[in-house]
Amino acid sequence: MPPEPPFLPLPSRSHTAWGRPFSQPRTAQTWAARTAGCAAISLMGYLVVGLGSWYLGDSPWARLFDTAYAAILLLGTGAGALGFLGRRRWAPAWTGGLLAVNLGLFIPPLSSSPLVCSGIVLWHLLLLNGLLFRTPGKRRGPKVGTPGPDSELAAWIDRAGGAALHLLLVSLFITVAVVGYRMGGRAPAQILNAIVDLFSVTLTVPLLRILARERPRLLALPVLTLAGSAAAAGWSPEGALFLLAVYQAYASLLILRSMPLIRELFRHFFEHPTRLLLLSFFVLIIVGTLFLSFPASAPEGRPVGLLDALFTSTSACCVTGLIVLDTPNDFSPFGHLVILVLIQAGGLNIMVLSAFTALLLGRSLGLKGRRLLGETLDLSQAQEAQRITLFIVASTLVLEAAGWIPLAVAFRSLGSEWGEAAWKGLFHTVSAFCNAGFALQSDSVALFRDRALPLLTLAALITVGGLGFSVLAAGWSRFAPGRRPPVGIQVRLVLAVSLVLVLSGTVWFGVAEWNRTLAGLTTGHKILNALFQSVTLRTAGFNSVDLGGLHPGTVLMMMVFMFIGASPGSTGGGIKTTTVAVLLGAIPAMARGESRIVFFGRRVPLEIVYRSSAIAGITILLGTGGLALLLFTQGFCFVRISPDPSKENEAKPTQEDKVALAHAIDALLK
Repeated sequence: MPPEPPFLPLPSRSHTAWGRPFSQPRTAQTWAARTAGCAAISLMGYLVVGLGSWYLGDSPWARLFDTAYAAILLLGTGAGALGFLGRRRWAPAWTGGLLAVNLGLFIPPLSSSPLVCSGIVLWHLLLLNGLLFRTPGKRRGPKVGTPGPDSELAAWIDRAGGAALHLLLVSLFITVAVVGYRMGGRAPAQILNAIVDLFSVTLTVPLLRILARERPRLLALPVLTLAGSAAAAGWSPEGALFLLAVYQAYASLLILRSMPLIRELFRHFFEHPTRLLLLSFFVLIIVGTLFLSFPASAPEGRPVGLLDALFTSTSACCVTGLIVLDTPNDFSPFGHLVILVLIQAGGLNIMVLSAFTALLLGRSLGLKGRRLLGETLDLSQAQEAQRITLFIVASTLVLEAAGWIPLAVAFRSLGSEWGEAAWKGLFHTVSAFCNAGFALQSDSVALFRDRALPLLTLAALITVGGLGFSVLAAGWSRFAPGRRPPVGIQVRLVLAVSLVLVLSGTVWFGVAEWNRTLAGLTTGHKILNALFQSVTLRTAGFNSVDLGGLHPGTVLMMMVFMFIGASPGSTGGGIKTTTVAVLLGAIPAMARGESRIVFFGRRVPLEIVYRSSAIAGITILLGTGGLALLLFTQGFCFVRISPDPSKENEAKPTQEDKVALAHAIDALLK
């Protein structure tokens, strides 16, 4: 008879969630940092909401409540953090009780400050979940591709990286609230922000020491930001906190990129370049939305709506030029600077800027990096990616500098001071080269309609930016000393199609608008404006004439040209000139009964034909779907973007209805 299996022992109190001490020092340090970070977030929320006045009104007892709350929270947090560091059994229970009480205090103010209080409540719930339902973790071995066990950086990240990263993120969160959205009392909030920053920077001092020994090239930005923050602390506290935030973001990225999970995610995205490209633009749009929603981005400190900030950020990153707000009047100089950075980053592409930064720091792109850039820039040979990256950034700086000078002089001739003229010239230069179409005048560049130099400068920048960097590289190789390689078929095709589009657009616009939007100008200026509109309508979006008075035939022509767009590997959009050339080249081939398309004596592979057809088909489906959605939801006429004539006799809302609706929306948001 087999022996009976022994009974499993019941778990003792030392194995329960509340009573189990932390066996690993890194886990204890992480929870100590989480406790301190939760206290900092709670104090920030207390400064915004005002718990004492919310519970007790404006009585003297409210101030006593505030003082007692801050003191108990700080003392309790300090005790809990020390308990975690000492790996005491009572530390999880003590911190859990403190979190529960703090959570209860922020639930009633949800009705008055839903955004702030909901974030704090969610933060507390996540920490409580980690304390209540934590299980004994097994220490995992190093993953493939992570730094070896002898790496000092890997050892520090494994030991203290989690705690440092948590406090760095908390500091960034508080800095966004204090400096960006100007929440809480100015002096108390800035002091709290400075204290949290001090703790987070202190935790990263070992990281700086390791970088000084192992990777000294990565020390330039941290040293500059810390030195700049210390220098600005006396005359601009917000500037000092902002520079510290830049340092904290940089340190957070250094820690994240060395963690096994993040490295696995990057490996996955490197294997799928399209996903990484989409992710980079998504992150850029979100960061741009955050900055554009700051009060500092709007005049008089009145922030723009979150939806308007999201649309503007998306339009700037994707260099479309569409606006829902008046750029010169609805955004402050800081907001203009944010838009300019988004345009430059979106036009050059995040991947190119990241690769250039890596090369600037003396690092190689590697096989995966070259493959990623090759697909991003539409290169036939991925090995050229590293050389093309350096050429893209260098040529961009040179061309933008060349366009900046005449535009600054043009603005100066119109009465602007030299500083204002230089800033406007730089903004319009970057916007033109990146084919973005953003302007610092409400009527775009109509002030230059009778001035040849600025219009031709803008047209040249738009054209060069829209040709593509592979065309610019081929042109440079033709004029550079040494061996002159033959001009490729793609370069010839891009130049031929672009020339045909510019000339045909100039003729069409000039004939259709000669006595309409071009009326009142001299013959030379009419031809000049027709040429400028032909160049800008495909990709940029500037206008030197009143677009509201265009002929319907001109509008149709503009839609077709905008659909075509710029060339591959450029700063512009559209389905690209080469795609249209391949599709049009298929027509005579089909008429002759041939299965091949030939340009300049070279046969186009069927793979490119299929790819061009897919791009055109997907774009047509997306455009048609978007147009249908606008027609169904906005009540616009199909022929022209104007109110539908069939709805002119419908009852229109009165002023009282609008006021009532505004009050209802305001009450709903609150």
